[in-house]
Amino acid sequence: MMSKSRTPLKEIISSGLVSIAPRSTLREALAVMLENRVTALPVVDVRQHCVGVISVTDLLGVAKDLSDELNALSETGGLDHEALVEKLEHADLLTEQVQDWMSTDPISVGIESSVQFAAQLILRNRVHRLVVLDDQQRAVGVVSTMDLLAAYVEGDEG
Repeated sequence: MMSKSRTPLKEIISSGLVSIAPRSTLREALAVMLENRVTALPVVDVRQHCVGVISVTDLLGVAKDLSDELNALSETGGLDHEALVEKLEHADLLTEQVQDWMSTDPISVGIESSVQFAAQLILRNRVHRLVVLDDQQRAVGVVSTMDLLAAYVEGDEG
């Protein structure tokens, strides 16, 4: 039986990449996040190469002057998507392009890499997620700290 930590990422990532284009607006990025219930999106070019990541944290940075309430949500980690949408709906910043607000040089990992290696990368780089790349360096998914935790505990109850 294979150790959970040696499981390749291709066995735990969900199929179907949810991503956004660099020239999309922040409003579009927020809508895609809400629709797919994700907190970050890989920003991919026409060749599916990841050029950045836009996250709820980045959107909170955009909206940092809107209210103290958003800062409180960010600090507690209790992100209320509806409250975020309401606050951001009134911000002209939502028409700006994703590429102007995304985090560049995202940390990535190969799809054949192990769960253990991905966990080490997350810890070493102090990030919450990694962009998963295929052998052509195209983005094929995202693996989060929660995905890795689930991979470790899945099937260990009995």
